[in-house]
Amino acid sequence: MKIKSIEITNVKGIGNKAFRLDLLPNKPNLLVAPNGFGKSSFSIGFDSLKRAKIELDTKNYHQNNDANRPLLSMVVEDATGTRTLLANDTTNTISNEFDVFVINSQLMAKATKMNIGGNVIVKSSLEISPTVLVPTIPPKVAFSYNSGDAKKAFGANGKILPNISNAFNCAPLLWDIANEVDFSKFGQVKNSKSLNDLKAEINAQTGTSDTIKNWIETNKKAEIQSIGEFSKLADFLRKFDEIKTDVDSYLAAFQIIEVANAMAANFKKAVNYVCYLDDKAYYEKTISNFNTTRHTIRPKEDKKHNSLIVEWPKAHEISNGQRDVLSFISMLMKAKRNFRQRNCILIIDEIFDYLDDANLISFQYFITTMIEEMKSQGKNFFPILMTHLDPLFFNHFCFNRHKIKVVYLKDVPYHSNPNLVKLIKKREDTTIQQNVDKHHFHFEPTSINISAEFTALGLLASWGDSIRFHLFIEGEVQKYLNDQTDYDPLAICFGVRVRIEKLIHQQIADPAKQLLFLAEHGTKKKLDYCETIGHSVPEIYYLLGIIYNDRLHWREGIDNVRPVAIKLENLTIKNLIREIFN
Repeated sequence: MKIKSIEITNVKGIGNKAFRLDLLPNKPNLLVAPNGFGKSSFSIGFDSLKRAKIELDTKNYHQNNDANRPLLSMVVEDATGTRTLLANDTTNTISNEFDVFVINSQLMAKATKMNIGGNVIVKSSLEISPTVLVPTIPPKVAFSYNSGDAKKAFGANGKILPNISNAFNCAPLLWDIANEVDFSKFGQVKNSKSLNDLKAEINAQTGTSDTIKNWIETNKKAEIQSIGEFSKLADFLRKFDEIKTDVDSYLAAFQIIEVANAMAANFKKAVNYVCYLDDKAYYEKTISNFNTTRHTIRPKEDKKHNSLIVEWPKAHEISNGQRDVLSFISMLMKAKRNFRQRNCILIIDEIFDYLDDANLISFQYFITTMIEEMKSQGKNFFPILMTHLDPLFFNHFCFNRHKIKVVYLKDVPYHSNPNLVKLIKKREDTTIQQNVDKHHFHFEPTSINISAEFTALGLLASWGDSIRFHLFIEGEVQKYLNDQTDYDPLAICFGVRVRIEKLIHQQIADPAKQLLFLAEHGTKKKLDYCETIGHSVPEIYYLLGIIYNDRLHWREGIDNVRPVAIKLENLTIKNLIREIFN
C-alpha cells in the first residue's frame, strides 16, 4: 500500500492544493513546510472526517465562507492497482479503507472575569484542554456465564467443558469475537442442526473426559471445521492462553454461543464494557508510568458527559515538556485504541517541534514502538509528521535517516551548481583539505591558487584560485539579494559565513589577535574568541548560524540543498542577510 497523493479543497487556509507524496507504510513520513503554508489546514481536513462524510467546523471553511464546500481526496496504490478515495459533503470512501487520527496541540486560551472593588478585570491564562479518551462510556453489563451451569446445560458429558470464565475478561479476544463472528449464522437451519447433532453425539459417548476428547479429535474434527462460522469462532478461542487444545476451543465455542444466544443484544454491550475497562486500565498504567510531575494525573469518569477524560494541571503548574509529552502519550494511546482497520493514518501536527532533546527521544520511542506494533499486526500504518523543522534535525535527535520518508510540501525551485556540490564532497581529500578549509570555506585575507590539485580531483580548475572562487560566491549572493531566483543556495551559505568572518576580522586591530582569530576552527568558535577579547559580536551573526553552520559538509542519502533553499525563502532570514551585506 502506498499513498501516492492527497488533494485538499476549501479547508481553512487551503483553497486547492494537490500534494504528490508517495508515502510509505510503517516508517515515519515527514511533511515539511514553512509556517503559514497550510500544515494545520492539512491536518484539519483529516480531523474533520466523519464516518459518512467530511464535516468542517464553521470557522474552518476557506475564507470563512461556507459556500466553499470542502473536499479531500487520496490516490492510493496497492496490489490491486491505483484508485481514488474521497470525502465531501455527502460521501466518505476514505473511511471505508482507512482509520484516521489527528494529534495536535491541546493548549487553549482562557479568559476569566474578576470583579475587584467594582472594577471588572479580565485575567487570561493558557490551559490544556481535557483529553477525551472515551467519548461515551458504555453501559455496565455483565456476562451471564457460570461454568457449572454451562456444564449442566450441555448435557450428560458437560464435564468435559473447560471453564472459560477468564475468557470473558479478555478484551482483545472478546473484541475479535464480537466483530468478526456472525452469530446469526448459528441460528440458520443447517448450522443449527449440525451443531445440535454434534452435541448429541458427544453426550452419547462414555468414558473419561480425556477419552471423549480424544474421540472428538479423531472422529469429529473435520466435520467441525466444515462449519465455517463455528470453526472461525473456535480459531479465535484457540489463541486464548487457557485454551490448550483444538478440542477445548470447540467446547469453548459451544459455551460462547449459548451465552450470546441467552444475552441477545446484551452480549455486545457486555463486550463493549469489558473493552472499556481494559482501555481504562491501559490508560491509567501508561500515564502513571510517564508522569514525572508532582501532580496525580489519571483518567477519570466525567459523570456529566458520561465520558472518560484526563484533566491536566494548569499550564503554569507543569513544564512545557512534561505537558507536551503527557498529552501526546494520551492522544497516541487513544489513536492506538481507535485503529481497527488494516490501513491507518496518524497525523501529528507540529506538537513535537518545540520539545527539548530528552523529550524528543521519548517522542521517537513512542512513534517507533507504535510502528513496530502496527507492523507486527499486519497493518499498513502511515505516521505523518507535519513540521517546519529541517529534516536533519530528526536525523540528529530521532529517527534513523534510512527509515524516514521526507516530502517538502512547498515547491521551492533552486539552482545548485554541480561544481560547488563536488567541491563540498571533496573538501576532506588530503591533497586540498587544509588549503580549501582556510581559503575557500572561511574568510582568509590572503589568497591561494591550487588549480593543479583541483584538476587532479576533477574539480573546476579555475576555482582553485580562491579569488575567482569568491567572486563566484559574491555573484550568487547578489542574485539572491536582488530577488533573482537562479541563485545557488549553497553559495549563499559560503557568502554569509565569509562575510561575517570578514566583518569581525576588521574589528580586531591587533595583528597577533587577528592571526589567532583566523586560526580558530569554525565560525562560531571565531565569534566566541572575539567575545573573549572584548569585542561585541552582533546577535545577528549567531542567528545566521542556521544558514552557514550545517550544509558545507555533504551528507549522503539526504537532500542537502532544499532545506537551505526553504530557509532562504523566509523574509526575515533574507532581511538579516541583506543587513550584513549593506
